[in-house]
Amino acid sequence: MIKKLSCFLCVLLLSGCWDERQYKDFALASMVGHDGQANDLISYFSIPIIIGEEVSSIIVKGEGRSTREVRIHANSNTPQNLDVSKLSVLLYSDETLKTDFYQFLDVYFRTAHNRLSTLVGMTEGSTKPYIEIGNSENKDAGTYYDDFIKGLANSSIYPETDLQTICTILFDDGMDLTLPYFHINEEENTPKTLGVALFTGRIYSGTYLNVNQARLLTILKDEIGRYTDITYTYEGIPVSIEVKRVNRKWDFKQLDRSGKVTMSYDLIVDVQEFSADRLEDEKERKELEKYLSKRLQEDTIEMIEVLQQTKSDPIGIGRRVRAFHPKVWEKGKWADIFSELTIDVKYDVQIKRTGILF
Repeated sequence: MIKKLSCFLCVLLLSGCWDERQYKDFALASMVGHDGQANDLISYFSIPIIIGEEVSSIIVKGEGRSTREVRIHANSNTPQNLDVSKLSVLLYSDETLKTDFYQFLDVYFRTAHNRLSTLVGMTEGSTKPYIEIGNSENKDAGTYYDDFIKGLANSSIYPETDLQTICTILFDDGMDLTLPYFHINEEENTPKTLGVALFTGRIYSGTYLNVNQARLLTILKDEIGRYTDITYTYEGIPVSIEVKRVNRKWDFKQLDRSGKVTMSYDLIVDVQEFSADRLEDEKERKELEKYLSKRLQEDTIEMIEVLQQTKSDPIGIGRRVRAFHPKVWEKGKWADIFSELTIDVKYDVQIKRTGILF
């Protein structure tokens, strides 16, 4: 009897969760779009609502000098307290990110309830029409763009990157950030992927890689997704390959002496389409492998030239230099050093599967 009474008293004395929240009292934003600059910000909060059995979303606008003040202003326009702890996606306009990115992120790291797994993207022009399209297409813009960005990761266009990862890169002098970059196809009134935006330090450089170049970047970083499809024209015939595995080797032996870095990649690929259908011949297959290796090398070197002209190192070469070549690292700012490096890229493509015939 005494044991039962003791257990009962213990249950009565148990405290509730310190951070318990009743979400019926909050308007949960699934997505936020930020426009403007510091001291003159406009933000759009997409809030799902349920009427009967129907789900739709409304957009609440906020204005202010900072991200926090914008939210306070938007909160005054909603019947419930505005809550951003369950955000799926953050969008920023390209003009907004031409200044220090972190000033717009700081507020999201200061509250324990906020999700660090929130995905981030950048838009050409104002973020408002993108949110409107997301709401109309999917009833919830947050879910729409969450799926969109994850689809880019699956297609090896952009490695899935959340708030926590972004913040780590922004404070890393040896690597620069990239973000998925969207624009609106006016004919179809749908968002499309321009490619990935390149940052120099914490600021958007004004330059981006197109979709094909972005896919090559994920290969260089060995961060390919589920599907990595590349198409070229070989002897007048389209040939599509899917990269199945990447084996990379970076050589920095000549860096201290001549400023040269050699990046070698062995790619295991499957042929997805080639109507000439001559690949049962080993000689023909080897010729195609040599052709693919050469084309990948040419396109990658062209892409690296864009990175060096922009002084943006999303590959992370600077991390290796900082760790193992301090004399080179200490010569000056890494952005300037990176832009002057001689970067040689080599590919060795090996076809493992040629199609359905064998």
